[in-house]
Amino acid sequence: MNIFVIEDEPPILRDILAIIKSFHEDYQIIGKASNGKDAIDFIKAQGNNIDVIISDIQIPVLNGLEVIDYTHKHFPHILSIILTGYSNFEYARKAIKCDVFDYLLKPIDENELHQQLQKAYTRKCLDYMKTPTHNSIPQESILEPQYQIAMLSLGSFPVYSSLYNELFPEVWRQLKIEEYLDQSKIPDQQYWMIDGTSLAEKIILFHIPEKYISCSRQYLTDILSPLCEKEPSITIAVDTGFSGIRDVHRSILNLKNFINKTSQIGMSQLLFYPEIPANQTPEYSSAFLSYCNRLAKLMSQKNISVFEAELKNYIKQIQIQHIPALQVYRLISDLLNTCIQICDNTHVSDINIPSTITDIMILSDTYSTLYENLHSIFLSLFEIILDDKDIGTDRNHAVIKIDAYMKEHYREPINTKSIAEKFGFTPAYLSKIFREYKSITPADYIIQLRIEKAKELLSSSSNCKIKDVAAFVGYDDSLYFSKVFKKITGISPRQYMEK
Repeated sequence: MNIFVIEDEPPILRDILAIIKSFHEDYQIIGKASNGKDAIDFIKAQGNNIDVIISDIQIPVLNGLEVIDYTHKHFPHILSIILTGYSNFEYARKAIKCDVFDYLLKPIDENELHQQLQKAYTRKCLDYMKTPTHNSIPQESILEPQYQIAMLSLGSFPVYSSLYNELFPEVWRQLKIEEYLDQSKIPDQQYWMIDGTSLAEKIILFHIPEKYISCSRQYLTDILSPLCEKEPSITIAVDTGFSGIRDVHRSILNLKNFINKTSQIGMSQLLFYPEIPANQTPEYSSAFLSYCNRLAKLMSQKNISVFEAELKNYIKQIQIQHIPALQVYRLISDLLNTCIQICDNTHVSDINIPSTITDIMILSDTYSTLYENLHSIFLSLFEIILDDKDIGTDRNHAVIKIDAYMKEHYREPINTKSIAEKFGFTPAYLSKIFREYKSITPADYIIQLRIEKAKELLSSSSNCKIKDVAAFVGYDDSLYFSKVFKKITGISPRQYMEK
């Protein structure tokens, strides 16, 4: 984190610089100034490289608030911390209302300065997660790896996990990650948890205590490995090459791609990027070609019983070889494509393979459920090949009942898995037939029903509380409800009420 210090009293300036350097963290002093004019000249030239300004209010030529006002107009990404004495405390309080990040009282207290910089670091971490910077800190400029970043991802197949966001909030509540971390040996205020781009993801920024810097990997292993013993499966990846706050966006993208390539079905893992686990090599794909051809031939022969046995063996081989979920997706896609092509049936070829396989992968948390979900899809294809009109009619009746059930119970904590269980389907099969019937996934249909009811309630009264509306339509978390509402409607619940 790049810091610019503005102070006109040399002893105080020296103290501030010495204290910041003593922290040995991801803090770099990239400039200093003793008056407002020099400060603005430096900001004009280096503003894109500055993260935080620490400025006294009473400085010559132009005062600190004038410098900060210029900074916020031209470089709004920069956070400002003001220095003030007790006599100017009210002045400082007014400055905070002008979008100053925070203030420090003179004489400078080392602990308070440390806390302020940690708060600023977390804030900038959030900023750079959303907006990447091209001014990354060179790896060699970091003396000690005092910050480490980790990504936690739920489920076996996080690539498209945002499609089934309704499955994850309750799981995070069950895992109680923050409660566990607070009870571990992490000192207070030494980690920050941030939501990822998907509800299946959490990002944790760790501040490594000085005594553990030389063994930071073991320190994080001791803290994070017990999370892998919890249910459901979770993949945790730590970036061993994290080089500083301006690198956070790149680091998170790398961790996301790394997890996508290494997560396994029903298996929790603690991984260190960029080290690929030894058992995850891409040399297995050719071994499944014969299985694929044999299953396709059995399907063309309409031999259901032998097909089922071979499909079990196919999934068993995937499990034995510890194939990552992303590669499993490709293998199953190849299998489904091959079987459809060899059948040469117009109705069979209408299936949306990417959506179907995505449903199968996301909704399969064990190899048993993977088999059941895949098996149900193939049975639906056998129905078409055998031209069993009675089965098709029964399926249509079932979908109508499911639609009615969802309209009646959408306010309850239902999801694709629970509905499938109630009606005796696999989740992937339910998603497939429902999409064919409504052109929408069950998960999105539930959201649609909830938001339509929420809009009705918000329109009915200007005095209703958003948290009450959220609870009424099935959302325990009003913040999550607001995010979903804005994603669907384009505006927040409050803005909708005002309109």
